[in-house]
Amino acid sequence: MKKFKIYCDGASKGNPGPSSIGIAVYEGETEVHSISRRISDGTNNMAEWAALEAGIEYCLSQGASEVTAYLDSELVVKQFKGEYKVKSPHLQIAKEKVKGLTSKLKLFSIHHVLREKNKRADKLANLAFES
Repeated sequence: MKKFKIYCDGASKGNPGPSSIGIAVYEGETEVHSISRRISDGTNNMAEWAALEAGIEYCLSQGASEVTAYLDSELVVKQFKGEYKVKSPHLQIAKEKVKGLTSKLKLFSIHHVLREKNKRADKLANLAFES
């Protein structure tokens, strides 16, 4: 039974504008994988959803049964949990994709963390703009 923690962040320069994602994947306390890449132009919220999706997809590809996700986007966390509505049609699609992915896991939890607790993912998202 593989358990992963993922720290996810999305960035958008211009909001909307050029966007990127950063994900740090941990098994226990050890970082086992990272993702830093540009994605299609969009809003910061779109990038946050894309980071969460990419992180979960990676964990599933590694045979994960449990994933705990940490994001500094309180909005995305509350949208995922149903505490806030997702009004934008393209973000509703993103939410449904993520819900579909998480349904393949035995256990999934998502948590909001302060920006200083998400520095690695933030750095990875910003590094994608440099390449």
